Amino acid sequence: MEKFSFNFFGAVGSRANSDPVAYTSATEDGVTAEEVPQQQGLKVTDQPTVVTFDNEVALLKGMVTSEQAAAALAEPELQASDLVPRKYEGGFKLWEGAVDLCNFLIQQHQLTPQLLQEHSPSSSLRHKKVLELGCGHGLPGVLCHLAGAAVHYQDFNKQVITSLTIPNMRANLARLQQGACREAARFFAGDWEAVGHMMAMHGLGGYYDIILTAETIYSPESQARLLSCIKQVLQPPHGVVYVAAKSFYFGVGGSTASFADLVKADGILECKQVWKVEDGQSNKREILKLNFPEAITPYFL
Repeated sequence: MEKFSFNFFGAVGSRANSDPVAYTSATEDGVTAEEVPQQQGLKVTDQPTVVTFDNEVALLKGMVTSEQAAAALAEPELQASDLVPRKYEGGFKLWEGAVDLCNFLIQQHQLTPQLLQEHSPSSSLRHKKVLELGCGHGLPGVLCHLAGAAVHYQDFNKQVITSLTIPNMRANLARLQQGACREAARFFAGDWEAVGHMMAMHGLGGYYDIILTAETIYSPESQARLLSCIKQVLQPPHGVVYVAAKSFYFGVGGSTASFADLVKADGILECKQVWKVEDGQSNKREILKLNFPEAITPYFL
């Protein structure tokens, strides 16, 4: 398997006049969010690493070293840690929950390499409006994008979006047959609460059919911010959320049980486990599904 890296400090292209307006927003405490124009994504260099999932589905991904991440964010701590609270949320690393989420989507929507290569994919994800929160590499979002969904990507750090998420998306779309048609993508950076507020203010409130997120409920504080964003942008009454996570995050306080309790106490959404990995060789992991109660459906007819 070949080593892969992105041109981390390469030139950034100028924004085309036809780009959608890139919004910015800030909460009362000054936490910011912004839309990142796709033209700010850096170019791919060398050869991507191939990640193989169920059904022989394979996606390409890049790599940013700890040293590159620390330099990009001006945070020396990143050379020794995957998380710097409120500064870096682990976006440069491919977490196992993201792999679980891809495998879950492949099985749920019966995705195959052949289907993902179709000019107009005949999958159940076609034309769905998908948001991946805390996307990092963005592979679950890329998978949905290849399957015909309109995908928006969000990460805490703009540098993750420009140096990893956008190049990953481009590398995978570049493998499509000539003339293949896929929906446009959008990219957002910033804190979840600020991003949710910005989206709600600019036409994306209650917008998404499917929200994906992996390894984002590692602490009680992160859980509350994530749920706040989800509630602002999930489309009622049939929107669904898939949360891939470790059952326990030792040392930082998060767990799938504590997140499920938070959702229940909040009272807006329902939560249940739909996937479990417990092989005795790795961390116990789960995927939780969040959805609106069926009782609200008549109000949206």
